[in-house]
Amino acid sequence: MALIDQLGRDHRNMRILLDLIEREMDIYRSGARPDFDLLRQILEYTLHYPDLVHHPKEDLLFDRLKTHDAAAVAAIGDLISEHKVLGDLTRRFAAAVSNAARDIDVPRPWFEALADSYLRHHRMHMQAEEKHFFPRVLAVLEDSEWAELDRRAAETADPLFGPKVANAYLGLYEQIVRKGALISTT
Repeated sequence: MALIDQLGRDHRNMRILLDLIEREMDIYRSGARPDFDLLRQILEYTLHYPDLVHHPKEDLLFDRLKTHDAAAVAAIGDLISEHKVLGDLTRRFAAAVSNAARDIDVPRPWFEALADSYLRHHRMHMQAEEKHFFPRVLAVLEDSEWAELDRRAAETADPLFGPKVANAYLGLYEQIVRKGALISTT
């Protein structure tokens, strides 16, 4: 069940990034200038890795769950649609951060509300998956299905939290370490 282990690691790593965003937004709320470069880099990562790697793996599990337990799917909700909503919210927040960083007039209350919405939606989504979706998938899928799913969702190295940090994310990795956040590669 390498797939479910990877998804759990991804969630732990995403929490590190969400905590960093929250720290920077606390700075913003205090009237100081946050590290917009850090925010931009985090959002760039969250526009790529979750949308291109993490969410498709969850979608694969969700599709398989549909064949086993329609009642659980109804209770969990439409994760695939939620992933699209999270992607849209991330793009909106990334655009707002880019504008604020360039000193384009962004109304503070609107920017703070957008950041709060971004943080709240991501945290609630991960919490719901961990509380309802992952346990249900673990309960209903057979070992043979896990083997097939692990093959279909071949592990893609995380370009930020994986064993080798991609050049595009070296700056973000260094800032995460400098800010004192933990790096979880296992």
